[in-house]
Amino acid sequence: MTSSTAAAARDPATRAARIITEVLTPVVPVLLICVLCGVHGAPRPWAGLGWGLLAGVFCAVIPFAVIEAGVRRRGFSDRQVSRREERRGAYAIGIGSVLCGAAALVLLGAPALLTWALATMVVGLLVCAAVTAAGIKASLHMFCATALGVFAALLVSPWWLLMLPVLLPVIAWSRLHLRQHTRAEVVLGAVLGAAVTVLGWLFVPAGG
Repeated sequence: MTSSTAAAARDPATRAARIITEVLTPVVPVLLICVLCGVHGAPRPWAGLGWGLLAGVFCAVIPFAVIEAGVRRRGFSDRQVSRREERRGAYAIGIGSVLCGAAALVLLGAPALLTWALATMVVGLLVCAAVTAAGIKASLHMFCATALGVFAALLVSPWWLLMLPVLLPVIAWSRLHLRQHTRAEVVLGAVLGAAVTVLGWLFVPAGG
């Protein structure tokens, strides 16, 4: 570690940015989306919670664990997969795990709303993967946080949209301060998160 790197690590703003990045990692909003759709889509809330947590295993826990293992084996530079060239593998892990989860949920008879949510996640990952392959590393932190706000607004109350003007600038600042993204990339992540979720709503199952 160079002296400049060590100094940056001791900087309070840098420490705050790292904490925000870790606490609001995409795993958190993805898990909340799964639980929200499970509870909202099932006749009984406790059953829906179980379905949501099961989906969360495939959509959040397994991808996080695999990437964490990759970091330990130096297959990934860090758990945020900061290098654009490494994101192809990370997206493949995420898409594969979510598809397996969707298949399992369908076979087990999970609420249709939850399987719709997983289908929307797959589309979102494919879009972000395509954009990243084109040379722009769209921020998944921004994508997932925005998607959570829109999911909550569509399923519970439009008032949940008020969380976005508070949450998104904080996340954007942390990613920019750590120099993990450009301004265009954090804005693009938020725009894609909103667009994919809203367009996916056009295909929401009847009764959802």
